[in-house]
Amino acid sequence: MLAHYARALRWKMLIKPLGYTPKNSNMFHSVMIGYLANLAVPRMGEVSRCGVLTRTDKIPLNSLIGTVIIERIIDVIFLLGILLLSILIEYNTIQEFLFANIINPFLSKFQNASSSLLILILLILLMIGAFYLLKKYHQQLLNNKIYNKIWEVLLGFKDGVLSILKLEQKGLFIIYSVFIWAMYTLSTWLCFFAIEPTSSLSISSALFIMAVGGIGMSAPVQGGIGAYEAAIQVALLVYGINSADGLIYATLNHSSQILSILLVGSISLLFIFINYKKNENNS
Repeated sequence: MLAHYARALRWKMLIKPLGYTPKNSNMFHSVMIGYLANLAVPRMGEVSRCGVLTRTDKIPLNSLIGTVIIERIIDVIFLLGILLLSILIEYNTIQEFLFANIINPFLSKFQNASSSLLILILLILLMIGAFYLLKKYHQQLLNNKIYNKIWEVLLGFKDGVLSILKLEQKGLFIIYSVFIWAMYTLSTWLCFFAIEPTSSLSISSALFIMAVGGIGMSAPVQGGIGAYEAAIQVALLVYGINSADGLIYATLNHSSQILSILLVGSISLLFIFINYKKNENNS
């Protein structure tokens, strides 16, 4: 919950340059409602939390989505950085497993991927061609209502994405980001003590497990269910934890996250609904 609250405060920092200062409570509730929505429909949470703030604070939806896009990019950068750091720290433990199960299979697929590479090159060329045509005929296309509407939405996205350049307290933004991932790592480590097989693992091991689990959570399935457990199982094999015990740990860890989101997310949804109805009646 501390990580989620820090995420809400960090998101608020991206929204402030757009000229809006939502309440901290609205920020937190919208984040929790977003997580709740992700349990129903994959990636629905990003749109849902933006929709909540659009209702509560009258902030344009497209600008909010732009801030979420930049937030997700930053999260990916942090996640990959943490994964690399954890691999360096735990290199002696995971190097053999890493080469046997990830690097070598990846390289072998890459060597036989000439057709895929050709398709990728053709797609890039098509995108360049489409971009050139849009740039050349942009002014004429603006007379088209549909294109003009799409362009307005894209400008809103641009404002949201570029909000990162207008941050007043960049240091605080970094502190929030580090705190979020530190809390994720701490919760992963504390959960090690729930069962005997993982109880002797260190906090540096938790860093690696958390990073791999984060990649699993990014899979396009509801709340990462299934993908998260599979990723954690594989990661725990590095430390000699068999698949059965790995599944137990992953289930305990993930189910505790889901239960907290169901509980707090439902309370947040109820709070926003009541507050919205109250404001509607007053107006």
